[in-house]
Amino acid sequence: METIHGFDFQPIQIDRHGNLKAGVEGLASHVATHGVSDVVLICHGFRNDENDARRLYTHFLQTFAQNCTHAGLAPKLAGRTFAFGGVFWPSMILPEPNDSEGSAQSIDTTPQERQRLQMMKADLDEPAARKVDELLAHVDRAGDDENARLQMAGTLIELVRELKVDDKNELHAALENVTPAQLCTALLADRVVVASPGSGGGASGIPQLGEHRVEIGEGLSIAGRVLGFVPKFVNLTTFLLMFHRCGDVGEKGISDVVRRIRKVADTRIHLVGHSLGGRAVTACAKALVEAPSVHLDTMMLLEAAYSHFGLSAEATNASPIQHPRGHFRDVIEKQIVKGPILATHSEHDAVVQFAYTPMAALSLNNARAIGDEKSPFGGIGRNGVLDTAEAEQFELNEAGTPYTLAAGKIHNLNGSRKINNVPLIASHGDVSSAAVTWAFASLVASV
Repeated sequence: METIHGFDFQPIQIDRHGNLKAGVEGLASHVATHGVSDVVLICHGFRNDENDARRLYTHFLQTFAQNCTHAGLAPKLAGRTFAFGGVFWPSMILPEPNDSEGSAQSIDTTPQERQRLQMMKADLDEPAARKVDELLAHVDRAGDDENARLQMAGTLIELVRELKVDDKNELHAALENVTPAQLCTALLADRVVVASPGSGGGASGIPQLGEHRVEIGEGLSIAGRVLGFVPKFVNLTTFLLMFHRCGDVGEKGISDVVRRIRKVADTRIHLVGHSLGGRAVTACAKALVEAPSVHLDTMMLLEAAYSHFGLSAEATNASPIQHPRGHFRDVIEKQIVKGPILATHSEHDAVVQFAYTPMAALSLNNARAIGDEKSPFGGIGRNGVLDTAEAEQFELNEAGTPYTLAAGKIHNLNGSRKINNVPLIASHGDVSSAAVTWAFASLVASV
């Protein structure tokens, strides 16, 4: 058991199939023998490797520790002892759009993308690895050859359709009937335009494409090469594979940790998930519905990278857009989380926005005209939890400004606003600031 900024911290190792590999017995033993009042399981997302995840956890604990001593919370937290379980799972890097190794399109990044595909292949099962070999066979020609792009798109569609899933999640639904040509067009589409919740202009938070539509051969080019396709394609491939993997991590691995802790102690249990880690902890909560059910005390989603309708009931006639019942709706209806749920979001989260851009484009490919239909594809980290009766819209407060939180509610915390010209949540990875952990400390203190 480590100590980080005064908190007991146990690394929890989970493999790509969701199997627990190490750490759970140490955490459970510590909780049982030390009278721990609160266990926090925190899970990183698809952009983090293990070192990045550890940096995230360390800074989160640093600012959380500072907030716990604030006069507004210290009396409520007096006498409570915490143990953190930091989940480490084999995710893949997804660079933010403004990263030097991201999808900057002023130069040809094909060599770097080839390297990313090779790294991806090394961490996959044999059938999926063979599909990556097919992608590698075409990637060098994708900038010049439309047929190579179509071949890559067809292979990715096959790969996703062959993944074993127990739900028709939003990404599998988008690719269920799509053609390679449609996927190529979507990958070169304009940025999705999303109205902020409450800002007017149609269905708040629902993506729609800009007026310009690109064809397969379009996109930013130099000397006739389509430079936008390959980095976007590799990002989408990464996102689709990690979207599938994080579900196993949460449904199997993290839920096993929760059940093991509950066997040894009647302690409060809190889940925190960043990015696809948000999907992992929500998948954990859904798995805990199964008998014998286990209830959680709170859950916090940090720029979560799954559908903004994932916790929603099926759309009604009054809904801004028709959508199916969210895959994780049972978490809400079965009240598996006894206390409040918090979900941060920000218009500055480019990763979630761009991850869903091709999905939004695909959903509009069959529309009569651009704008005639709005897309059901968008992520919580960009828009918050939408069309959900239990959801309320809050601003993310600066540290020290109190919240009024309620059990059974989902409190969307919009971090878009600027303080001294700096957004409270400036990017997808900006989730360990004092403002964010003040919200988490307030959440913990509310139960």
